[in-house]
Amino acid sequence: MAVMKNLKIDVEYIVREILKICKNKGATRCFVQIPEGLVHLAHDISKGLIDNGIVGIVSVDPCFGACDIPYWKAKILGCDLIVHVGHAPIPSLKIPMDVEFVELGYDIIVDEKSVDLLCAILKSRGLEKVGLITNVQYVGILTRFKDLLEAHGIRVYIGKASGRIRHDGQVLGCNISTARAVSKVVDGYIFVGDGMFHPIAVYLALGKPVLAYNPLTGEVKDVREEGEKILRIRMAHMLKASEAKSFGVIVTSKIGQYSDSLLNVAIEYLRNARREYSIIHLENVDETLNYIKGIDVFVIIGCPRIVYDDYMKFKRPVITVSELILSLKGKFEDWSFEELP
Repeated sequence: MAVMKNLKIDVEYIVREILKICKNKGATRCFVQIPEGLVHLAHDISKGLIDNGIVGIVSVDPCFGACDIPYWKAKILGCDLIVHVGHAPIPSLKIPMDVEFVELGYDIIVDEKSVDLLCAILKSRGLEKVGLITNVQYVGILTRFKDLLEAHGIRVYIGKASGRIRHDGQVLGCNISTARAVSKVVDGYIFVGDGMFHPIAVYLALGKPVLAYNPLTGEVKDVREEGEKILRIRMAHMLKASEAKSFGVIVTSKIGQYSDSLLNVAIEYLRNARREYSIIHLENVDETLNYIKGIDVFVIIGCPRIVYDDYMKFKRPVITVSELILSLKGKFEDWSFEELP
């Protein structure tokens, strides 16, 4: 994995890696997919490829991770290869086109004083055995962080990668299997990274204490309060869904998010409950939903993060398929965090 030293993007590295991949693959026309944080470098990346004999077409459309590979766009543009920059691949995902990944991560010297404070917090709460989790940008510092914790007498466990996950200890917004893998032996979890969705997802899924440690600032935050707030909102949305008459089932064509089986399940339950429904395609689920009339509740067949993280964008309730089922059955107490396999 490449690193972004001192939090700066190494454009030359990105171009060099893409050129290396194109040479190995014999590709001359490459579709390069970059995340939002790299959009400002689109010209530099494309020009760097063109200057070296590769037709580099850089996509600045919204990109939500390795689940969001628009292979049909690359085919229409006549590309013989896709290079996805910034995220780790999803090993279990089969894409009907050649796709390579250039992973990027932070190269950070962990502030040992902030780790001392974190360990004091852990011990004060009786959290002597912890699971260590992160997102792909911080995978490179996980082993070093583990060593620092263990030097304080904390027993650290890192779950093995499998299925949808590429790296040990890595979690996605839609899959926390590495955290689940060690749940029986830990008292709680430490999430190493910035942002709150990933640690909140682990809290919602497993119900154990989760502390978010930001290695950029040294800040430590307990996610329980925010997690409980989201859980209350989920219950409120499900209650409204139980009384709703009309549902909009929202589907995406993102290859790593859409599930035909989930769509069929949603339709079956809505039919059996004699509820009115429609099926609407929206590639990037956003405030566009607010303009659709005649729908009481939206059921999302896509990334669970839309429901848990983006609910404030929408004027009407948004729920997952599992929440739909529980709502129609009136079994709110059986709620669980929905993951993609």
